Amino acid sequence: MSQYKGKLTTKHVDQNISTNPSVMLPLVGFLATTAVIVFKDEERKKLLLGLLKNKQFMITLLGIIAFSTWQLNSKDDDEETDRRKRATREAILGLTIALLAYLDLKAAPFFIIWIVSYYLDK
Repeated sequence: MSQYKGKLTTKHVDQNISTNPSVMLPLVGFLATTAVIVFKDEERKKLLLGLLKNKQFMITLLGIIAFSTWQLNSKDDDEETDRRKRATREAILGLTIALLAYLDLKAAPFFIIWIVSYYLDK
């Protein structure tokens, strides 16, 4: 399988929370609604607290956060950096969806993908 070497047609990584503050209201609304759903259901709350107490998960999550921060704060302005930033953003979205699926929130992935796609993928 050949790797795509063409130019990116748009700057997908230009839009973020600091450059597009209008995403804050829908994102906070989504997070608040999800938190209420998780903490009202004892089984989901146990699953979340179990993840937070799991040392292996927390070490891995800290590694992901550190790696993502490093990639997203890269100051280079070339095609390779843009691709790494876009891949990092999409990987964070994938991790978020996996966590929502683990918590058995079936509709939440739809809304998080919609919010991110609408507000941050211009």
